[in-house]
Amino acid sequence: MGELFAGRYELLDPIAAGGMGTVWRVLDRTAGEVKAAKMLRQTDAAMLLRFVREQSVRIDHTHVVTPQSWAGVDDRVLFTMPLLRGGSVSGLMRRHGGSLPPRWVAVLTDQTLQALQAVHAAGIVHRDIKPGNLLLEPTGRDRPHLRLTDFGIAVPSDEPRLTHVAMVIGTPGYMPPEQYRGADPDPSADVYALGVVVLEMLTGRRPAADGEPGPLDVTPLRTGSPEHDAVLEVVAAATAYDAARRPSAAELLAHPALRGLVARWDDPALADGIEVVDEYPTEPQPRPERTPSHPTAPYPPPTAALGTVPPPPPPPPPGAGVAATAAATRVGAPPPAAAGRRPVDGYLLLAAGVVGLLVALVLLLG
Repeated sequence: MGELFAGRYELLDPIAAGGMGTVWRVLDRTAGEVKAAKMLRQTDAAMLLRFVREQSVRIDHTHVVTPQSWAGVDDRVLFTMPLLRGGSVSGLMRRHGGSLPPRWVAVLTDQTLQALQAVHAAGIVHRDIKPGNLLLEPTGRDRPHLRLTDFGIAVPSDEPRLTHVAMVIGTPGYMPPEQYRGADPDPSADVYALGVVVLEMLTGRRPAADGEPGPLDVTPLRTGSPEHDAVLEVVAAATAYDAARRPSAAELLAHPALRGLVARWDDPALADGIEVVDEYPTEPQPRPERTPSHPTAPYPPPTAALGTVPPPPPPPPPGAGVAATAAATRVGAPPPAAAGRRPVDGYLLLAAGVVGLLVALVLLLG
């Protein structure tokens, strides 16, 4: 059995780690379910506040992971969320040679944009869009189902910032150029980061993380394949160097090149062997609480209720005399004489007493 946190969450195994803490697979003993839980060791007030912000971001959308509950013990806190059993887009790419076919890229991009549209409508900038934060349901070879997670450095537009202007928050390589220069968080930064992720899914090459990026030119990457080049059109629109020229999530969602590819998911000409497997096929079961054992019958025997007649005793063993049977039927009677012993006659006892009295008188009168 793993560590039991807050008397409820059994820590099974760590499944991810990042700057905001470690993600564990936990067994919620109260709910009887396996969940994901992000655990943070409180190191400073700003990190704790970010943690509280993350668990408070509750956007009800089919492509967004919503926190469920939280607990704290000593210097550690955790909050739980649904366990996405298909792993991440990063893991899917790694299992299939580093890149994904255009139809997979298109559908995953479409679903991420749906999530961002809901997030931005709620007044939140995610600020950390990357393959590791795009999680999947285990759908096999069917259409994937993606959910956006990790709002650890997300910024609600109506709350104060937690960092100075000079601090750069985000994952190098996925941040837009203005984010390196300390610009205020803006939804266009999430769109740029998604454009970089789309390019990585298509080519299998991770973005450079050595400083502020320059303008991105996708022309040398064109291959003449209609599907491949359609994805590049989406990348070019999302990664415009000037933030003012980038489309919103809703506008990019309506991009003709993206819509055309998403509509062709079931096209036999685009069929492939990629599948999203269940990474946790063995479900741990809740261990039952140990309860004290009880005797099969109560002891001592219960007393008769007031006003009731106690049941008669069992019949005597064979061979017992009539007197023994009569004595047994009287409550409180002494036990019967042993088998074979003749009961003493009362008249003989009386005669012996009279004789003894006469002898005493003779001796007295002398």
